[in-house]
Amino acid sequence: MSVGARELTVLGEFKPFGLIAEALDGKPPSDTTCVDDYRYFLFSPELTKQRDDLHFPSPSSDRSDHELFTRGNRIIWSIGSRVYKRFTSPSTVIKACWCRMGDTSDTVLCILQSDSLSIYNTSGEVTSVPLPRSITSIWPLPCGLLLQQAPEGSSPVHIQFSSLSPFLSARDTIRSKRDVSPQQNYTAVHGLDTTKRDGSSMSSHLILKDPLEEPQPAYIEERGKLNYIKEFDERTIWTGDCVPLMASYNKAKLQHSLWVVEIINSNIEMGNSRFPDVPLGVQTKQFSFRRIWQGKGSQTAASKVFLATDHDASPIICFLLQEQKKLLSLRLQTVEINTEVIYDIKPDMSWSIPAVAATPVVVTRPGVKVGGLPFVDIVVLTSENTLLLYCGKQCLCTFKLSHLGKDQVLHDTRIVGLADAVEERINVIVNSGRIYRCTWRRNPSSSLANDCITAMAEGLNSTLYNHFLVLLWRNDDQTYLSGTDLTADSEWESFQSVITRICKESSHTSEKLSDSVSCSSWEFLINSRYHKQYSKSYPISGFSETSIDQQGLYSPGSSRDTSDNAGNSLYAELVAETLDTLHTVYESLKLDNLRKRDMGLLVVLLCDIAAFLREDCYLDHYIRDFPCLSKGHEVSLISSSKRIPPSLFRWLESCLKHGCSSTSISYLPSLIFKDGSSVVNWGRKIVSFYSLLCGAELLGKRLSSGISCAVASGSFNTPEELTVLSMVGERVGLQQLDLLPAGVSLPLRDALDKCRDSPPMDWPAAAYVLLGREDLAFSRLAYSKKSVELEPHMSVNMTCMSTPYMLNLHPVTIPSSISDTIQSEDNKLEDVDSVEGSVADGMEHIFNSGIQLRYGRDLRLNEVRRLLCSARPVVIQTPVNPTASDQDLQQAQLWQLAQRTTALPFGRGAFTLATTCTLLTEALTVPKLVLAGRLPAQQNATVNLDPNVRNVQELKSWPEFHNAVAAGLRLAPPQGKMSRTWILYNKPEEPSVVHAGLLLALGLHGHLRVLTITDIYQYYSQEHESTTVGLMLGLAASYRGTMQPAISKSLYVHIPSRHPSSFPELELPTLLQSAALLSVGLLYEGSAHPQTMQILLGEIGRRSGGDNVLEREGYAVAAGFSLGLVALGRGEDAPGFVDSLVDRLFQYIGGKEPQNETFPLFVPSIDEHNRSAGQIMDGTAVNVDVTAPGATIALALMFLKTESELVYSRLSVPQTHFDLHYVRPDFIMLRVIARNLIMWSRVHASEEWIQSQIPEVIQNGVKGLGDTMRDTDEINADAFVQAYVHIVVGACISLGLRYAGSRDGSLQELLYKYALYFLNEIKPVSVSSGHAFPKGLSRYIDRGSLETCLYLIVLSLCVVMAGSGHLQTFKLLKYLRGRNSADGHLSFGNQMAVSLAIGFLFIGGGMQTFSTSKSSIAALLITLYPRLPTGPNDNRCHLQAFRHLYVLATEARWVQTVDVDSGLPVYCPLEVTVRETEHYAETSFYEVTPCILPERAVLKAVRVCGPRYWSQVINHTPEEKPWSSGDKSDALSSGILYVKRKVGACSYVDDPAGCQSLLSRAMHKVFGLTRLRAAAASRDCRDGDMVDQLISTFSSNPSLISFAQLCCDPNWNSRSDIDFQEFCLQVLFECVSKDRPALLQVYLSLYTTIGSMVDRVTRSSSNLQDTLFISSLKIALAYNNGLLSKRSTSSKEGIVQATFLGSVQKRVEEILSSSLEFQKDFSTYMKSGRWPPEDYATRATTLLSWYVQWYNVPSPFEVKRALDKIKAISTSSSVPLLHLVFPTTDVTGLNEINRVGFCSRG
Repeated sequence: MSVGARELTVLGEFKPFGLIAEALDGKPPSDTTCVDDYRYFLFSPELTKQRDDLHFPSPSSDRSDHELFTRGNRIIWSIGSRVYKRFTSPSTVIKACWCRMGDTSDTVLCILQSDSLSIYNTSGEVTSVPLPRSITSIWPLPCGLLLQQAPEGSSPVHIQFSSLSPFLSARDTIRSKRDVSPQQNYTAVHGLDTTKRDGSSMSSHLILKDPLEEPQPAYIEERGKLNYIKEFDERTIWTGDCVPLMASYNKAKLQHSLWVVEIINSNIEMGNSRFPDVPLGVQTKQFSFRRIWQGKGSQTAASKVFLATDHDASPIICFLLQEQKKLLSLRLQTVEINTEVIYDIKPDMSWSIPAVAATPVVVTRPGVKVGGLPFVDIVVLTSENTLLLYCGKQCLCTFKLSHLGKDQVLHDTRIVGLADAVEERINVIVNSGRIYRCTWRRNPSSSLANDCITAMAEGLNSTLYNHFLVLLWRNDDQTYLSGTDLTADSEWESFQSVITRICKESSHTSEKLSDSVSCSSWEFLINSRYHKQYSKSYPISGFSETSIDQQGLYSPGSSRDTSDNAGNSLYAELVAETLDTLHTVYESLKLDNLRKRDMGLLVVLLCDIAAFLREDCYLDHYIRDFPCLSKGHEVSLISSSKRIPPSLFRWLESCLKHGCSSTSISYLPSLIFKDGSSVVNWGRKIVSFYSLLCGAELLGKRLSSGISCAVASGSFNTPEELTVLSMVGERVGLQQLDLLPAGVSLPLRDALDKCRDSPPMDWPAAAYVLLGREDLAFSRLAYSKKSVELEPHMSVNMTCMSTPYMLNLHPVTIPSSISDTIQSEDNKLEDVDSVEGSVADGMEHIFNSGIQLRYGRDLRLNEVRRLLCSARPVVIQTPVNPTASDQDLQQAQLWQLAQRTTALPFGRGAFTLATTCTLLTEALTVPKLVLAGRLPAQQNATVNLDPNVRNVQELKSWPEFHNAVAAGLRLAPPQGKMSRTWILYNKPEEPSVVHAGLLLALGLHGHLRVLTITDIYQYYSQEHESTTVGLMLGLAASYRGTMQPAISKSLYVHIPSRHPSSFPELELPTLLQSAALLSVGLLYEGSAHPQTMQILLGEIGRRSGGDNVLEREGYAVAAGFSLGLVALGRGEDAPGFVDSLVDRLFQYIGGKEPQNETFPLFVPSIDEHNRSAGQIMDGTAVNVDVTAPGATIALALMFLKTESELVYSRLSVPQTHFDLHYVRPDFIMLRVIARNLIMWSRVHASEEWIQSQIPEVIQNGVKGLGDTMRDTDEINADAFVQAYVHIVVGACISLGLRYAGSRDGSLQELLYKYALYFLNEIKPVSVSSGHAFPKGLSRYIDRGSLETCLYLIVLSLCVVMAGSGHLQTFKLLKYLRGRNSADGHLSFGNQMAVSLAIGFLFIGGGMQTFSTSKSSIAALLITLYPRLPTGPNDNRCHLQAFRHLYVLATEARWVQTVDVDSGLPVYCPLEVTVRETEHYAETSFYEVTPCILPERAVLKAVRVCGPRYWSQVINHTPEEKPWSSGDKSDALSSGILYVKRKVGACSYVDDPAGCQSLLSRAMHKVFGLTRLRAAAASRDCRDGDMVDQLISTFSSNPSLISFAQLCCDPNWNSRSDIDFQEFCLQVLFECVSKDRPALLQVYLSLYTTIGSMVDRVTRSSSNLQDTLFISSLKIALAYNNGLLSKRSTSSKEGIVQATFLGSVQKRVEEILSSSLEFQKDFSTYMKSGRWPPEDYATRATTLLSWYVQWYNVPSPFEVKRALDKIKAISTSSSVPLLHLVFPTTDVTGLNEINRVGFCSRG
């Protein structure tokens, strides 16, 4: 056959876009750089594309080639005509390539320079790998980057890359696309030691597997041994980026070699006899090179090497040998053994074709992949300047370039070169030097033609398809794609003509082939039986060094038959296979509503093929679907073919009726069962869904029916649930369901509806979106989002699953605490007389929507913000005309208010705890601490403290520290680590208390782990007191419980008593030593470390090294807390010396111990003895006033929750008068707290329990208080009252700790009552308290102690009510804060307690609360230590910085519900279930979100309840562990619970009482109005508007709202009848009331189908051109009948009303029985197979096709065979026998067949 010429499609003249970008940038090449010294290569966007990269242009919008342009040290990455990225390297770029590296095989850009290799990874950072010696070139491999070294002593000759890139091989496989940023963040990697004679210096080839590893030497396998490869002469000319192959050329030997890169087998012996440095054991992931082919005789290296595909789909390696002007191709043989692919090449498997240029393209089989590689064709340029297209060695056609467009013609143009091939696009170089970008395939292309060609490529065997390909691409006037301006229609016509010509030529091919076959010996051998058997055993066709041109169109190797009719049978087989393949495409198109036109075109072609093959059953099948085709085709009953065409609709209906196992697979096309078939993939998915729905079993990746199916992970109990998981696995969403015919989609929609109420909780998020449960989907994403586990396509998949019904959900924006600050007038904190307006007070971010919803519309948060604001001058009330005395009064009043202002940061830190995030590019803003006042009476004049009277700076030092702590505590712990850079960025040049406070705040949040030891040393070296305190405590909190050695050493440096004698003396302030002691306890928390416990025990009884004796107690208390933390709750299981330790502690407390008792474990060392001059002992006496508090606290924490009776009894409360005078009252309070912490379970929230804590002697003593007491009684009364008050306060503190964060209502009332009692005792504020408490306490106890006790009780109350914002408690706090100086009790300690109490009550804006774990109780006890400071700088008894440790006791048990439709927080009722405890049984109670949940230890389940939201249950396993926001295994840890509102209900914000949710009544009212309006002559549009307004009120679904608006459109109503309008409104009500928007399409489709059938029968005019809707209706009825049969076992009704489907069935049967001439037509059809004649009305043909489809009447050929057998049996009726033969045919149809049969017999 002569080879003609096709026309190439020219896209335009080509010029590297990098040159254009340089010109636009105005950066011409420098003088030292040659103008032409640039390089570039083009590559496919698939190379760098990643599935989860949503910011990159999508494939549909990005069809442009990518270009990498290099000049000098600059690289430009462009996409089409825009620059995407720019790179600038430190030195000249030698070569650049893409490569996949690392364990995740990320795509990176590798840039070779003279001395280093720069690797741009996915995050935009650059890793610089130093090169040990000269590297000549780099090449990509699947396992990493190949580096070729220059031999020693030679100057490096770098191989420059050109547009002939190695990526022209197999780069079209899908890769990950990463956003490579041009940022230069170089990370030094340890290079190879060039002085060491290791493998890297001896090997000629290195492989870099990971950017952070060193290049590894490669090995070569020789005679079973592995040696370093030293082939320095083997110059690499090509590598495969997706196959482990390397091609090289040896100039000395004049030979090419092909190598395979393999992972070294450890069984191979290492050849270390010659190379002693080679290790005996081969390390993992070492690579070796194995030569699989070599070819000699080439004077120069191949100019191009690439990977292509042979005509039988085998991969081939092509070498372009320009000096020999040929293209040598080697067939690659692959064998898979144990998931490992072995590559090999045999010498007799090569062939060559003449060529001076060649390049790979993807033309003939786009989208087809073979073994993961795309099917690649070859374009060859011959020496005669002819352009040929080859499929393997099969020449298909020639191409020419003569037109640039319609008006531009090229004259005397010869093609001289090819370059830059990407997929189907290629650069063609002409003799004039111009380069044109051309394409082989053009758009628009016919999707139908593409589908048919792809289906034939997948369905036909390689021999048949190759013959088809030759006929498809050969050159003549009517060939496929022969024109240059084809449209989609003409392309299909071209394909159709090719198929028609195949049919015509099949009858006279025999003569052609018989004439062309010669009788040579070679041909005889090829046609022999031996060759036939050999071909079956080794299916490899090809001839060594045999030119295609000499073989002609049909190579002898493709002929398998020896007879003369070989070609005839081959063509007949091709036509028959074509019919089967295209019929499969036809059946698959039936399941796509949008491909109706394509199906109409295809069925015409199929009818012609079926008529040619005399396949009358197929022809009848097509005429039944399209009755109009009966005009041009005659059907005969004498056909010999017995083949029944497969039918997907028939299989789906039978599957619903009889189950999957009982349905014959003969109904299914064979291509459905083939893996990887892309054309019938849609049909395969639907078949697999129906199979699972009807009982098929899942066996691995295949079903029991033989269909492959991908199933998403998740549990399932019903077939419906498994079907939903398979829909997710196959990525079928709501949009895809809309493509299905209404009846086919109905069972799948029903499966979704059945799973919607309570799906399993372990499904992927996409499954919940598919069900319409976006609340579960976002909850799932919130706690299951692991970067490795989550599918990369999840975001895209969720969107496509929900389209088009849920588009309003994307993107869902969850209101954050940063951006949604409410700016309403009510929330602006401005006083009417303020001149400063809004001031940055550190609380401006608190009013986010979640917190605002928490407190409703009241203004308590505004009030809290006002009370805790320290950034404004305070108001001073003075006369209008002040005098000199008034000024002194102002200063005195201002001093009192300054005490309060300096205490406010304590509360503000708690109030704003973890409520905002910071940008790591901005410095932290600390609000001002303003101690000035303003005078409203004098026009807001500002008054400052007089510096001559007060040292303001000294006053503000520690308050500024606390102010910074409060500012730092508001930063919420981010999901990742805090940046070390950001911390150092906030570090001032000079040390300050502000940064010190920030360090403590960051440490309490756990962020100081990012600091290095160097950073810590630099902080310590500043010798700044506050900074050191903040850093030590922050580090200890960050490393809490880890015993980190480096941190421990840095802490012990600040404890001089632990320094060895050789250590120089350090003068450290006592507060530093106290902070270091407590930090040691936090660091060793819960470890019971013996040596640390011994040290700390000694520190309790040791005086601080300083001279300030007043600070001894604070030091001892810090040591006691530290000792308690180290042995926290481990008093009974601690090491064996604990008894001696307890005895020593009781001696410190003041217990009576034996005088001769010794403590051998605690004998001080010599160094300690030398430093014991400050020991607080006089002989054996102990100063218990100093040691008792610390020892008591240590015992309390050591035996916390241990229920130790021994320690409990020894920590006795005084029971006699003598003991009362022996023990200080505040120590009694500590003993009460300690006793109750030990006996944790005995603490009860009742007044009786508090009274039980008071010894009888004290109770009796306080009962007789009165005026008639004697003097001696007065003395005793002082002791009784002191003890009574402190015992009560100790009991209240114990209750606060025991029930911390519980918000217990009865306990709140109890503590509130005691607080009022003490307040009345100080200054009566109410007439009568109504309680039987002792009166007149203030006469026997000083007022300061009473005040302290009052505030301690209030603090305990707020610990219990933490996070609740309890209004009654808040009013009490507000009163206490506002007490004026006339009361005389505005001391700093009291104000600090009030400030902390307010902060606790609203901790974290109400989103946090306290835990009752051991660690939390210890932290709370440190915060609540009942010794309040006397001034802002008082750190003697308790370091003020310790008051911030409550942060360690907080946990975010807050939960708020977010509506997934609106993205806004909403109120929602929750049913919370707590587990059974010793005090109560399993209990459920109700909360309304936002709320705080119980502790994790008791929480069992949370259920979304109420009628307005879809229910969901979150089960929880009660366990003793903290509530961490980073716990991804817990759905509640994020604090957000997504809910979905049911249609027909309003949110609780819009409709608190539920008055608007009367949907049914409102809908009927509106429908009544609409119906009246439709019947009225004059229409009022305002009444109709009520429909869409009502729908938009109750549903946010865009499809329902749009349809409601359509119903209200007067123009639409005028064009439709009233019945249809009424039906639309009823359907709308059905969809809205049952929340099933997808049913809108189903109902309307079924209704309009019946209407069209009626129009066809009555008026002979209809838009129904096919009868496929009949099959769809039958599937819907089969589904309905199946539901009716299961109704007895399942109470859930179907998704569509059964009465509606029943009425549809009845209406169809009425239509079919309405024709009077039908019986005659049916008889003719059954007897002769002929349809009604053409001159007869087409209505008869349509009715007949409906009838045979509806009643499943078999084809006339099947009926004829059946009747021939039945006629031999004498029977009055053949209906029973016909039913046995045709079990799927309806009885009505059988009766008609019986009538026709008997009539014919008669």
